[in-house]
Amino acid sequence: MKFTLLDNAVDSLNATHSSIQVMMELTEGHDHRIKDAILSINHAAELLFKYLLKSKNEYLVFKDLTSYMKAKEEMIKQKKNSIFEVSPNIQTVGFSEAIRRLELLCDIEVPPKLKEAMTYLNKKRNEIMHYEINLSMEEAVKVYIQLINCYELSIEYFSKHIPNLADMVGEARFELHNDDLFDEPDVEAMVKDAYYDSLDERSGENVKE
Repeated sequence: MKFTLLDNAVDSLNATHSSIQVMMELTEGHDHRIKDAILSINHAAELLFKYLLKSKNEYLVFKDLTSYMKAKEEMIKQKKNSIFEVSPNIQTVGFSEAIRRLELLCDIEVPPKLKEAMTYLNKKRNEIMHYEINLSMEEAVKVYIQLINCYELSIEYFSKHIPNLADMVGEARFELHNDDLFDEPDVEAMVKDAYYDSLDERSGENVKE
């Protein structure tokens, strides 16, 4: 098993898309899907912001430069592949700090609408992760709308910095079952088609609105 920083982020984007699609088809039982989508979109965005930081310089991903340098030195000494192998408790920056560093240290602007949607959903994520969440019907609808907006804005924004991101999201979570080995269907093509079909459906709904 191997997940790069980008692989991990793309997998969570795909999970967000799947949860949103299922929510569109449900008349009841949305709660756990909303929760899943909130957690996955936050995870995806934070990792993608870190990925952009890392593309400039890896040390920008870590909270403390001195701790990073010590860990990096030890990693080289021990001939390890990852800083976390020698310093498992080293801390990386969070969502807000990652955006701040991108804008102030890397001159990479993050669109206000994306920041606004992510900040809103990040607060909901914190409620879920650290205690509990209780949404009225009106608030649940707002969260749902923000999830769709945030997902679409994320694809649009990060695609400018990461070539073929939409294709990567469409291909993520590809699985081949044992029974499929006998029929040999083009599962990868099916996954791509389903992903692009869902995007087309969303575009059509936006036009109608």
